[in-house]
Amino acid sequence: MKIQPSGDRGILITLGEGIDPETNRKVTALAAAISNEQIMGVEDLIPSYNQLSIQYNPLISDYDSICRIAKLLEDSLGEMTKAKQEILHIPVLYGGETGKDLAFVASYSNLPEEEVINIHTSTAYLIYMLGFTPGFPYLGGLSEKIRTPRLSEPRQKIKAGSVGIADNQTGIYPIYSPGGWRIIGHTPVVLFDWNNTPPALFKTGQYIRFYSVTEEEYEAIKQDIKTGRFTIRTEDFDGRKLEVIK
Repeated sequence: MKIQPSGDRGILITLGEGIDPETNRKVTALAAAISNEQIMGVEDLIPSYNQLSIQYNPLISDYDSICRIAKLLEDSLGEMTKAKQEILHIPVLYGGETGKDLAFVASYSNLPEEEVINIHTSTAYLIYMLGFTPGFPYLGGLSEKIRTPRLSEPRQKIKAGSVGIADNQTGIYPIYSPGGWRIIGHTPVVLFDWNNTPPALFKTGQYIRFYSVTEEEYEAIKQDIKTGRFTIRTEDFDGRKLEVIK
């Protein structure tokens, strides 16, 4: 564990190097452990691939006190990372107007479009971090078979719910924004809503698994979302069904 100051009210804790699931689980576990401690003055915890940023109010707490607590919690991280992980199943309409880059990804990968979809839906992707825009999940675990470079020039506007690929990562745009990822499909699921608590649907440490839907199923899900009837199926790695998230 490497701890260093980050500005006049921040602490940056590094738990490893590169993009690695085990390191990321430690980051997520440390964030949860510090949150559970309810340390006075800690205002925000921001986990990323291999680091945790702690923002605090220096008028209430101080750098040394928070660092001491973080070091004491380090020994418990190994046990915390053994907790079962949650998988959220997200519907996607691939190709067509909502996934205009699917053909390019297929051509670049020298695969039929259907095989690209099969590969993309065959993996549970770890949410390493949220960023870029509010609630944007950076997902690791993309198959090298469909690894595709990002656009040379970003598009000015990407529709919320667009599912994209950029190099060895995949992700979902939670709000309308510029973006340079290759868009291969769209989910009708709302990823970010200020009226919800918390506003972001996902959190780091969860997993996402995509499943392909037809246009008719896509439209039906959109309608169910509007009327509050749609629920996201969740499960753990043992396949046991967990609490349903709306």
